[in-house]
Amino acid sequence: MKRAQRILSWILSASLLAGSAGCSSSKPSGSAAPPASAASGGAAASSAVSSAPEAQPWDKYEPVDLKGRTITIAYNWQHIPSVTTEKLDSKTVTKGEIQDMKNMQRIEKKYNCKIKYINIPYDQLYKKLTASVMAGAPCADLITQASGMVMNGIKSNMIEDLDKIFPKNADIINDQKFVVPAKFFGKTYAMNTYNIGTNGGGIGFNRDLIKKIGVEMPDDLYEKGEWNWDNFLKIAKAATLDTNGDGKNDQWGLGGIPYNLMPQFIASNGGYLFDGENMETGLDNPKTVEAFNLFNTLYNVEKVAYLKNTKGDWWSDKTSEDFKNGNIAMFYIELYMIPSEAPKLSFQIGFVPTPKGPSDTEGKSWMRCDGGMVIPKGVSDPTVVYQIFEELASPWGSDFETRDKDAKKWLEKCFPTEKDIGRYQKNSLELYKLDYSSAIEDWSCNSVISNIIRNGDTVAKAVKENKQQSQAKIDTTMKAIKAQK
Repeated sequence: MKRAQRILSWILSASLLAGSAGCSSSKPSGSAAPPASAASGGAAASSAVSSAPEAQPWDKYEPVDLKGRTITIAYNWQHIPSVTTEKLDSKTVTKGEIQDMKNMQRIEKKYNCKIKYINIPYDQLYKKLTASVMAGAPCADLITQASGMVMNGIKSNMIEDLDKIFPKNADIINDQKFVVPAKFFGKTYAMNTYNIGTNGGGIGFNRDLIKKIGVEMPDDLYEKGEWNWDNFLKIAKAATLDTNGDGKNDQWGLGGIPYNLMPQFIASNGGYLFDGENMETGLDNPKTVEAFNLFNTLYNVEKVAYLKNTKGDWWSDKTSEDFKNGNIAMFYIELYMIPSEAPKLSFQIGFVPTPKGPSDTEGKSWMRCDGGMVIPKGVSDPTVVYQIFEELASPWGSDFETRDKDAKKWLEKCFPTEKDIGRYQKNSLELYKLDYSSAIEDWSCNSVISNIIRNGDTVAKAVKENKQQSQAKIDTTMKAIKAQK
């Protein structure tokens, strides 16, 4: 598997982990974490700052003898290389893979350990974590978890509060050049490797189709500051056509899974699904309701949105892939959904953030709630384990130019222009709205959407039927978290 495909798998799993995509890329506040000896009895020397000149970022950590210990890292896909002794195929190997391999071998020598990657199916991630922690033998030293899994791990006291184990010179609490935190209520329980802007959802568009129908391009509207719901709807209506004269529409203005689209339109109107200050559901917030009304217009009134099956089962009927057929003008898109290898799209794709809603004052365009890599309770020397994770995340060392250039290759394979790449990166890094809803109450928003589209309910009825359940889930979660303090 190529490096770009490995990154693709991570973003895909992150999408699944996040429910589409709380996390913060800002630096955590508060004092530095205590030394390793305060968190575990194993390797207090691991947090000592090296007195030698720092030629590379990993030089700040002194070597630690783990006496041949295996550090196990669990993902929900096959990580390549799975072990450092694996031989790479000389015909397909990338520079990134070679650099990863060299870096892993360097780390194994420095810490006198072996690094082993294992694959745990998505639906087994939390089960394996909890069963192994309860048995006193964590299944991995580091294991990826969905945002909801992280929240459950917090409630059940199964994962480390990472702020307590970070060494004082950790990248994650200083420069964040390699590792960024996924924060839950001000504390770091999960972490992700730095990326140059390769995640998050927005609006892809078929440039060829839109040119053919003769309306203004979404990116031109965006650059002029006129990319809003009204102009979005105008394009969608103009693109929805019966092109073969059989009396049925076979070309559509909008495509994608409604559950993916809805949170983005809520964010782009300044709405929310969870109020983290007052611990309240946002289903009936006026800005959120306004976004629900837009969806009612798109699917039930103007009928410009395509669904293979209007009665549901949208995750399994490949609704998210139908844009590839070339008959949908605009569609929900994440980077992993765009073919980067042959067969590629038959049309030129473009990208813009979600259009701005009439009530928006925040300038956000997508909703984010990250999962990430956690350290289970019971893992020995968690501070050293963090250090190894940080060093694995920095195979290029201080050569950030090469690192970012290597990572950008995936974007370049997916998008035809630098402007599309720039808009995607800006959307990814700057335009997200943090919302813990998917981690806390498992997207009651989806039930509202199902009631509107599948059942034909009014927005008011759909919101009313789901608000109480949404708030009850929030109350239960917060009570459980408070009980752990």
